Amino acid sequence: MMERVALGDGLELSRIAYGMWRIGDDDTSPRHVQAKVEACLAQGITTIDQADIYGDYTAEAVLGACLRAAPSMRDRIEIVTKCGIV
Repeated sequence: MMERVALGDGLELSRIAYGMWRIGDDDTSPRHVQAKVEACLAQGITTIDQADIYGDYTAEAVLGACLRAAPSMRDRIEIVTKCGIV
C-alpha cells in the first residue's frame, strides 16, 4: 500500500500525488477521467494535485465533472489545489 504522510491532526496525504496539469491533453470525458483516478486509487495514490491554470484553466472543471458523475469517489481522494500562479 502507498505510504501516507501526516501533515497534522487528521490530515494525511498519499506520498505520491496525481498531477492533473495535463489532464486536458487527453479524453476529458468523466468516464475516462474516472478511470485514471481509479487507476491511481488502485495503487494507493489518493492525493490529486490541481491548480487554476492546469489544462489551460480547464482541469478543475474536468475533475468536477468526473466527481459529479461518480460522487462516491470524492470521499476517497484528497484534492490539493493552488490559485494565483503567475
